[in-house]
Amino acid sequence: MRIGKLNRRVEILEFITSRDEYGGEVGEWKAVKTVWASIVTVSGTEQLVSQQVTAEAVAKITMRFLPWLTVLHRIRYGKKLYEIVGAIDADTAHTETIINCKEKVNDGLQCKTAKSQDYGGGCGCACKRPESNGGSGGGCADGGGESGR
Repeated sequence: MRIGKLNRRVEILEFITSRDEYGGEVGEWKAVKTVWASIVTVSGTEQLVSQQVTAEAVAKITMRFLPWLTVLHRIRYGKKLYEIVGAIDADTAHTETIINCKEKVNDGLQCKTAKSQDYGGGCGCACKRPESNGGSGGGCADGGGESGR
């Protein structure tokens, strides 16, 4: 392993649960270790699912060998948060761990998509449906639009 390539300081996060004052379980992601790593972005995709834009970046993170690291952990680098898909021991030599990760890219893309799909029309009620272009329809269940003229 060439340690000169490990040039990013990352935090390994673990989900820790505790009890609140009412006995219910609450949990939060807490940093359990800070290590040096190398981060290489492999690919990225963006797709429209259920009328919402979801973007995803796939990265490969390499660090010194950590036998306890599993998919139940996360990695944080700056403002980026990576979900671990798989962690493998490179060449089973116990010298480095190679982690395949997904970074969910959100950045308000859902809001931008909703604004781009708003056609400015609508029937005048809360349902945001476009107005009817004739015929006998156009009415809404909540009484906001006018039905057949």
